[in-house]
Amino acid sequence: MSKLLQKLTLAMTLATALVPAFAESQLEGHFHLSKSSYIAGEPVFLIFEMKNTGRKPVMFQTGDPRSFCSGFSVEVEGARNRQPAGCYPITGAACASNYEVVLPGKTHTDRILLNHRYDLGQPGRFPLHVRHWLPYAKGPFKARPGKPAWPFTENLQEKFEDRLEISIEPANGKDLEPEFQQYAQQLKSRDSQEELAAAGVIADLAPKYMEGTILGMLEVRQLESYGIEGLRNLGTPAAHRALADVVRTALAGQNQNQAIIYLGEIGDRGDIQLLLDVAHASAPGMYSRELALVSAAEVGGAEAVPALAEELKDKSRMNREAAARALYNTGSRAAVPVLIELLRWPDESMNKTAEFGLGVLTHRTAAERRESIPPEVRYLKWAHWWKTQGASANIYKYGQCGDLMPLEKPCVQGASGACVESRAS
Repeated sequence: MSKLLQKLTLAMTLATALVPAFAESQLEGHFHLSKSSYIAGEPVFLIFEMKNTGRKPVMFQTGDPRSFCSGFSVEVEGARNRQPAGCYPITGAACASNYEVVLPGKTHTDRILLNHRYDLGQPGRFPLHVRHWLPYAKGPFKARPGKPAWPFTENLQEKFEDRLEISIEPANGKDLEPEFQQYAQQLKSRDSQEELAAAGVIADLAPKYMEGTILGMLEVRQLESYGIEGLRNLGTPAAHRALADVVRTALAGQNQNQAIIYLGEIGDRGDIQLLLDVAHASAPGMYSRELALVSAAEVGGAEAVPALAEELKDKSRMNREAAARALYNTGSRAAVPVLIELLRWPDESMNKTAEFGLGVLTHRTAAERRESIPPEVRYLKWAHWWKTQGASANIYKYGQCGDLMPLEKPCVQGASGACVESRAS
């Protein structure tokens, strides 16, 4: 046998021996809906079951399956996304998580309330596409108290994917009351996981006849954040008043911040002064201050610009930058000349904030990609463009996404509302 033939034979033998090791799957995953059909307004749960079919235990990271970093991707076609992705990437975000070990032959189950992200309150048939990326490691593991030994060098991963269909039938309010009474009872459970799961369902679907229950959740410390989310989804006058009370009386913290954001979403101009008062009561650099200014900007639009321009005179640099960021959340034409003037400030950070804000409001940029121009030139270009074209320029809100066009190039408003280059240019 020639040396070449010997090498080929050896390579084929090794390849054959290695196939089972690579082909063997350690995990099996399965998606299914909690019911074959639902009535409009009913909780819709997606169930994911993962079974360890191997001979060794596996460890993986667990967390809220609704969070962006859970590894789950869920798309419901034809249903309104209540939490659409923004135009700008989230950076520096962290996920609360734990580690779980699943022994051979055992199963881990996730329940995902689809109503949390999608409006499923109308009858119809909705195609569902779901994917799950699951990094894991094989045991045995040497656990330490409070610090599981995660063997990062394993770098194993499984991907699970399926397509299902959600069937929702018409219903009247009376059809749902018995089921929600069940969740109301679970709020009194001694099992904290059952209690919090019930609170999440009530908060996300927030039927009007449970207004009293949701208001009562504000009085229970561990349920307060769910109560605040429920108030936002209720949309009743009593819910609005309760949110304003949380903003007015709560100590600075996550619950107050959550309520501030929701007041901004409601958009009642009567809340502007309350939001400005909360901002002024917050120490420099506090997140609650910036959130309150941004919410005031969203509620007031052009009406909020003079107050935010006054905030630019604050002694604190952090407060001034928070005001600048709030300006481009007004979505108003009146904010543009204020931001252009910020390009003249001898503060590079403020210059960058102003430039970003001008891009948000106008979908324009003073520089081509990778082009570097001095700050004074940027100011002159923006000032000239605003003087000559500002009166007719399109103005956009923060959530209206679109590519940035150079100031010099004429554009028209495209089908999506974004500025696109004119064919005549």
